[in-house]
Amino acid sequence: MKDSAAELRQVASDYKAALEKMAQVQEGLASHLAMLADELERHGHPETAALLQQVCHRHRASSIKSRAIAASLGMAD
Repeated sequence: MKDSAAELRQVASDYKAALEKMAQVQEGLASHLAMLADELERHGHPETAALLQQVCHRHRASSIKSRAIAASLGMAD
């Protein structure tokens, strides 16, 4: 029984680490998309810039969700 509990803790820890890494990647992608959107705006492509900003916001929201789930797994430890 202890092996199962230890295995479950390890799986939860691995999942938490994966969520945190994914959040970090999503934040980096959102940052790059925001910079690209700004550049497109400056070059006269407001429609494309607006679409990229929407995608940027979605990645940031997803990052926040991933961090929240990771935090909730940390509370269960």
